[in-house]
Amino acid sequence: MSTPPQTEETLARIKPSLRSTVPTWGVGILLAMVATWLIQTFDGVVVAIAQLVANLLGDFFPYDSWYFWLMAIVWVGFLVRPAYAVLAAMTTEFEFTNQRLNYTRGVLHRRRDQIELMRIRDLTATRRLSERLFGLGTLRLDTVDRSHPVLEIPAQPRVYDLKDWVHRLNTRERERLGYREFEGTHAVD
Repeated sequence: MSTPPQTEETLARIKPSLRSTVPTWGVGILLAMVATWLIQTFDGVVVAIAQLVANLLGDFFPYDSWYFWLMAIVWVGFLVRPAYAVLAAMTTEFEFTNQRLNYTRGVLHRRRDQIELMRIRDLTATRRLSERLFGLGTLRLDTVDRSHPVLEIPAQPRVYDLKDWVHRLNTRERERLGYREFEGTHAVD
């Protein structure tokens, strides 16, 4: 008996929480503050280096604003990584349908892929200390998909509820298709 076709419908779209970027911002700001303090503490050395650079660059050296430019370079340099983490979180999306999980990620180079729900073998919800401090967790999907045997859905606010929901979707899709998996049938490396 064949399975009746079922129209695919989107059930949920989720993104990683931006709260997951807070530690990255904290480290970036702390390092920028330490660098600023070091520059101010050893200003004689910094001025000597600036004079050396001014001699090399000649008229191209910004005599009036070199200290401002130095601080801007330090702060921007330490805050590029946190800004990229925010962009990465904002451009990552997991779309659950009643048949598959589509996920899109990438800031400049976008990639979209999918995993059939029935191919999910195991679900693990973890909440590392750094995630727990912000009320987040990561859902790990172990699958029989060759290109993506493991997929992590990071920075989810209610990760245990998400795990239970994905488990129900997986079970429902396996029952609909009559999919059975037997022990020892996983791919061997």
